[in-house]
Amino acid sequence: MARLGAGACGLLSAFTLLTLVLACSQHGPFGWDTALTETVTAARTPAATKVAVLLHRVGAWPWGALPLTGVLLLPLLRRQWSAALLVVSAWAATSLVAVPAVKWLLDRSRPVDPLVWEDTASYPSGHTAFAAVLAVAASAVCPPRARLPTALCGTVVVAAMAWSRIYLGAHWLTDTVGGALLGSGIGLLCCGLGYLLRQRFRVRPE
Repeated sequence: MARLGAGACGLLSAFTLLTLVLACSQHGPFGWDTALTETVTAARTPAATKVAVLLHRVGAWPWGALPLTGVLLLPLLRRQWSAALLVVSAWAATSLVAVPAVKWLLDRSRPVDPLVWEDTASYPSGHTAFAAVLAVAASAVCPPRARLPTALCGTVVVAAMAWSRIYLGAHWLTDTVGGALLGSGIGLLCCGLGYLLRQRFRVRPE
């Protein structure tokens, strides 16, 4: 439990610090943001574009329901209702509350000429946050022996999603870093709260 709390605190503190830095810098991209975007977009290929567009679709609705349902099935098939509630709560707190709120507050501009259409602010990356919170949730609700492989696979998925957002010209690097910090931080926070609630309401033997 202490590790969950420390992890969530560290990730969310880093996200808060990055957000404050962006707010104080008038929301514009940093030099490494533009340099990486120019490098990645200059290396576009038809095959890589197809992969990036696929990730773009599964990271948003309605296709985003597929990975969310996949993670939900892990606890539902074993009738672990509290774990299923954890998945839904972590996703909702991230994708329906935190990401839209920060986008509205910061209102950061996206890169010009993206390959996909977006109508919201750039920071943080909702796609990357979605991938991160699902990666944490999947690691939390899977069987203990599968947690390390699941966490490693989740890390790869989050990195791939972040790459796709930069590749498509939809986000800056700092947007994807912020999304990863926010999604994983909220995921760990919900895991910690879920643990506390299970301990609090656990039925004790007479």
